[in-house]
Amino acid sequence: MKLEHWGSLIGLVREKRPLIHCITNYVTARDTANAILACGGSPVMADQPEEVKEVTGISDCLLLNTGTPNKHSKTAMKKAGREANRLHHPVILDPVGIGVSAYRMDLILEVLKNVKITVIRGNASEIRILLNILTDVTSKSNQPPSHGVDASPEDQITGDNITGLVKTAKALSAMTGAVTVITGITDIVSTGSETRLIKNGCSEMAQITGSGCMLDGVIASYVAAVQDFSSSDTAQLGLLKAVSLATAVYGLCGERAAQKTKESQGGTGSFHQFFMDEISRCEESDLKGGLNIEIS
Repeated sequence: MKLEHWGSLIGLVREKRPLIHCITNYVTARDTANAILACGGSPVMADQPEEVKEVTGISDCLLLNTGTPNKHSKTAMKKAGREANRLHHPVILDPVGIGVSAYRMDLILEVLKNVKITVIRGNASEIRILLNILTDVTSKSNQPPSHGVDASPEDQITGDNITGLVKTAKALSAMTGAVTVITGITDIVSTGSETRLIKNGCSEMAQITGSGCMLDGVIASYVAAVQDFSSSDTAQLGLLKAVSLATAVYGLCGERAAQKTKESQGGTGSFHQFFMDEISRCEESDLKGGLNIEIS
């Protein structure tokens, strides 16, 4: 699919209504499902090892999120991932809290060892830790520690460290073959050779649980609509554009929700509701002058 007119993908997602198989965390499962529905996709939550292969077989994309792993997660994710690979379906991985525990780290590494991933999305700390592990960086003396499932204060994306984080994203993409997304004040979307900086979004998005997980669902829906996931340069560029658009549209919806919250003198609950409204109502015509995507 040619994506010169990026906004047309919004309508394509709603036209195709891709089915997204989510093996995700129970804290944000409802919000992830609602975000997928709002942008035009269709979610199915299935994480039992006995059924994941079958569910993946009827789906268009697999979303793996390690936010609340359990004793079945490794088996379920590997079985679903292998089936998605066999069917040439995209696989989205969110390595939530990879630095929190050895158990979670082992789960994520096992998934990466057994499943070809299409898109990896995480905050700056998660992506940094993942790259360090994969490149066998064992000395952490000068590295910020993990901060739970949130980015460490030292990893917050700023004008001073964004160049280094772009290099991190490119390196992880080159190593895994996946498009890497680092989310923060500025979102970084990168392949091993090309990078987009997304400057849409607002601080309120970081104040609600599940904003990253919801973005996973939107990215999965947009990527599923593109359908070409070969390793050719053209396919990778199309994938990069689809992920960049999904991330930028999501941030733009956040901006509009924040403005409506301010106008209504609302708080976090109001923002959450307005945010979901904006995702569901966003059309191609709404993007003119609103998207802020830079080529790095």
